[in-house]
Amino acid sequence: MTQGPISSYWEKSALSQTDICIIGAGIIGLSTAISAALAFPNKRIVVLERGPRTMGASTRNAGFACFGSASELLHDMKILGNDKALEIAQQRIKGLQMLRNRFSDDHIKYELHGGYEIIREKEMHVLDSLDSLNKHMSQITGLESTYTVLNRREHRRLGFGQSVKAVIYNQLEGQIHSGYLIQAMEAKALSLGIRIEYGSNVLDLKENSKVMEITIQTLLGTYSMISKETVVCTNAWISTLVPQIDIKPGRGQIIVTSPIENLSFTGAFHVDEGYYYFRNIGKRVLLGGGRNLDFEGESTHEFASTDIIQQALLEMLKEEILPGKSFTIEYNWSGIMGFSKDKQSIVQRVSPHCSIAFGCNGMGIALGSLIGEQVIELLS
Repeated sequence: MTQGPISSYWEKSALSQTDICIIGAGIIGLSTAISAALAFPNKRIVVLERGPRTMGASTRNAGFACFGSASELLHDMKILGNDKALEIAQQRIKGLQMLRNRFSDDHIKYELHGGYEIIREKEMHVLDSLDSLNKHMSQITGLESTYTVLNRREHRRLGFGQSVKAVIYNQLEGQIHSGYLIQAMEAKALSLGIRIEYGSNVLDLKENSKVMEITIQTLLGTYSMISKETVVCTNAWISTLVPQIDIKPGRGQIIVTSPIENLSFTGAFHVDEGYYYFRNIGKRVLLGGGRNLDFEGESTHEFASTDIIQQALLEMLKEEILPGKSFTIEYNWSGIMGFSKDKQSIVQRVSPHCSIAFGCNGMGIALGSLIGEQVIELLS
């Protein structure tokens, strides 16, 4: 193809060819790049990101370092079977351990306040299955009781509304600062000699017997890059480049309050099989979710907010999480997650020079490092 105005001799000869090209600079993409650089220190590695910085869900999530609430895991066991659901939970736990081994807690602002789940009247049946769930989870966590019910005094200390009938506690979960996580990943990647090119929108992939030709659009024009190996890590957007892979987008809407004096809880909280989630950010409260109110409408690539979900989140804050507290909403955003049909990660080669790495289903923080390592087996 005709080279655009950015292709000088120097650029075309040195910067338009690479050994490994990773498309997407989110958690999965950067994890894959770092793992590739550690495994193949002599290979040239480039990461392409269409936005001016990481987009999608990697810096637009809730910052949960979690592996699943009791109600979510019980639901998965019912739908997917015990073995498959427990395998998913085990992968998340392993991925979180790998993340913390790769980056210091200080660099990603990791805080181990525990994970919780609030139980209302319609979720009371979850308590009946805790003993059975704990027996299954003990094989993974080594704890006799991964999930415990807070006593009445501890429950009341959290200050929730009357509709909250019980609170389940999980000591193994924590929370991070998603912005500092990406910053730490970028720094690690650069220290390993990885080149990250932002503002590089991949339009097309064309493969021949030896290489992949990647068409890239930038502010300065359109050009092509030649790569021996290409890994598509664009999460909810994977199917735009690899249409045979069935990954559906799912929008997550999030609001954050003003600082609240005497905030009565810290930690990461799940509600209703994980469809809602909230946590403290210092003295603020972050609350997100609600896509189960409009699955069809939230299956979108559009970054936006909707009245039905915003109202539901506000009502939950006022009635269940912060009853009697005064606050305003100071931040409001959305992120786009990707979902597979069976909640399984997808790490596979789709052609001789192209692979995909997907593992999120709303759990990119937990699974990113593990997915990055799994890609290496394909590139070896």
